[in-house]
Amino acid sequence: MSHDPSYLLGVALGFTIVPYFILYMIYVLMTRRTIPILHLLGGMLVAIGVGYVAITLGAGWLEEDLLKTPVPMFSGVISAGAVISLLGKWKGRGRGDD
Repeated sequence: MSHDPSYLLGVALGFTIVPYFILYMIYVLMTRRTIPILHLLGGMLVAIGVGYVAITLGAGWLEEDLLKTPVPMFSGVISAGAVISLLGKWKGRGRGDD
């Protein structure tokens, strides 16, 4: 079951989207900078893709025990954090930067 691509995509979606928006809210509160919505949504797709690749590699290595490990959760959180950090440095805007 863990080798089904649609199942692995669902796991990647579930473990990436929520941390992505939570980390974005923390980023906004800490830096007072925002990221344009199109870049934010594009970054979410990149984070899901990175999480999917990590989970697919983990499924090949761990086989059926994938969901018993922290691999899906940590891959989602790490990929979301990396994308938010890169987007913030690249496209982040302060309150008066319009």
